[in-house]
Parts: sequence; C-alpha cells; structure tokens
Amino acid sequence: MKSFYNLIAILFFGILGIQAQTIDVVTGLNNPTRLLLNGNDLYFSTPSEVFKIDITQSSPTPVSVVNGLTTATGMAMDGNILYIAEFNAGRISKIDITDPTPTPEIVISGLNTPNCLYLDGNIMYYSDNNSRIVARFDVTDPSPTTEIVATSAVNFDPIGLMLQGNILYMGQGQANRISKVDITSGVTQPTDVVLGLNRPIGIRIVGNNLYITERNGNKISVKDLTNGTTAATDLVTGLNLPRDIEFAGSTIYIIESGANKISKVENILGVEASIFNSNHKLFPNPAEDFIQLSNLTESFSYTIYSVLGNKISEGILQPNEKINTNNLQSGVYILSLNNGSSFRFVKN
Repeated sequence: MKSFYNLIAILFFGILGIQAQTIDVVTGLNNPTRLLLNGNDLYFSTPSEVFKIDITQSSPTPVSVVNGLTTATGMAMDGNILYIAEFNAGRISKIDITDPTPTPEIVISGLNTPNCLYLDGNIMYYSDNNSRIVARFDVTDPSPTTEIVATSAVNFDPIGLMLQGNILYMGQGQANRISKVDITSGVTQPTDVVLGLNRPIGIRIVGNNLYITERNGNKISVKDLTNGTTAATDLVTGLNLPRDIEFAGSTIYIIESGANKISKVENILGVEASIFNSNHKLFPNPAEDFIQLSNLTESFSYTIYSVLGNKISEGILQPNEKINTNNLQSGVYILSLNNGSSFRFVKN
C-alpha cells in the first residue's frame, strides 16, 4: 500500500491528471468567492461579508470576520492586517483581524472593479477585469497612486493573480487562458502561458506547478511551468463551478460556487517525490498504440495500474519489446516493474 501511495505522489508531481474524491468542508454558504489561508484559519469572502473557518476542526462552523462590505472579492494578508477588494465599490479596504468588531478602513479608492489581490512585501497587486489591467501600489503610502503592470486592449480580462519571482501570472476568465508579465521589464503586454482553458479564475503556484480552477470546465487543472507547452492537464474533475482554490500542505480547498460550499481533496500532493531512479526511459509519452523502455537489457515482470490503483494489465517485458496500449482508454497510467522502477505515462 505504501508503494502505491508513493506512485500517486510521483504522479502528482509529474503533472498528470486524476479524478479525486472531494470532501465537503462547509456547505450552505452565500455565494463564496475567494479563499485565503492564514495559519489554520481559512478565510472566504462573500458579497457583503468575510468569514473564516478553522481547518483543524472536523466540522468547522463559519465565523464572521467583518461585514458591511460591497461585493467583497480578493483578499491578502500581512500579519494581522487583512486587505479586501470591494469590487462594486471600486476600493480596497483593510481590517485588523485581532479587533473583535473591526471597521473597514479604506486603503485606496477611485478604482473601477478591483478583483483579486496579491501582496508582495509592501506592494499590492490587484486585477481589474473590467478595466483590462493589473496594477500595483504601495500599501504604506498614505495617498497611494497606482501603476499599471499589465494591460492589453485585446482579449485581456485578468482575475486570479500569482507572483513567482519577477513573473506575475494572471488567470483570464473570458479569454480562457493564463498569461504572464515580467514586473521588472516595463513591458505591460502579457504573453500566453496556458491556452484552451474553460473560464480559469483562481490560480495558485506550488513549486513549479500552476494550479488552475476552470469554472465552466468544472475542474482543476495543472501546468508545469518548466514545460514550454501551453497545455494544462486535468487534476480534479467533477466539481460544481469551482471558483478559487487554496493549499494547506497536501490538501487543496476548493470553492464550488455552483453548490455554495467549500470542499477539499486530501493528500493531493502526496509525498514530495520523483520517479524512482532508473536507467530506463519510457517512450513515446503520451502514447498512442504502444509504450517501450529504452536501455532494457533483461526481462522484467511489469504491471500497469490506473491512477486509482486498479490493476489494468501485467506481463513480461523483454528487451526492445513494445507493450500494446491500444486497449487502454485515454488517461493517465503507471507502469511498474518488479525491480522497483515505475513510470508514468499518458494514453491519448
């Protein structure tokens, strides 16, 4: 059983998709919009209020943090200060989360429709999908002014934001893509990272992996940022209009806006691992009709598993022999040899 979970961990870190079982965390919410994790507290915004739940509790009860907001959307945290984008009010406010009865204080106003937030030190980035911009300002400035870091007059409606080094990634819901800009370059025209998505909104980065909520695709997909292709792979499917995600260790929390709930998938990252050391390489990958291992000098017993652990087939693999994959359905599989080597592959 342990070896099977190791295989699953390998699978995830190899950027391959699976179907996973979701667990309801809290239900009966009122149009939850964005997620933010601070310690054991998972904050979520609703149109007029921000709540939090303790994720260490088996059946958490939402606790109101602040109300009286105007279409609260994105959030960012700095110590005890919670920043909140108020979409329809055209402003970003803040509260002290240690205050039992906080009153929102305006940080910046006169914006159009601020949506998602990302705080990097003292610099706050915010998306405005209706103005077709991502801009930034200094939160320590008593009279902040904004600077546009990304904009395009064509097919640009940024929502979700994530920063990795100098690269700012932006989810574009209606444009069905993820784009990026280098915030140090002075170039505001975004370039494409992922195409062919289905209303991507919330995004997160873990390591080199970009995780994407595809709202209208009812799924979460993942893209290896070290891979030069513009395709993402399905990770969690069968969701109900997922709007945002947040990671707590190896657990991913998901806003399913179509069901007005927050759900989770546990152990989605598994143990940080890579393919078992092996002198052999599996090809072609993705596969159509067959797979084969290079540098094979002796015969091995092999087993092919689905990502759910079901044994699909087994046999003896000889040097230079091909394994027929014609009968496999499209999806992700693991080829395991009796010498301990394992290989992930995709059947188209």
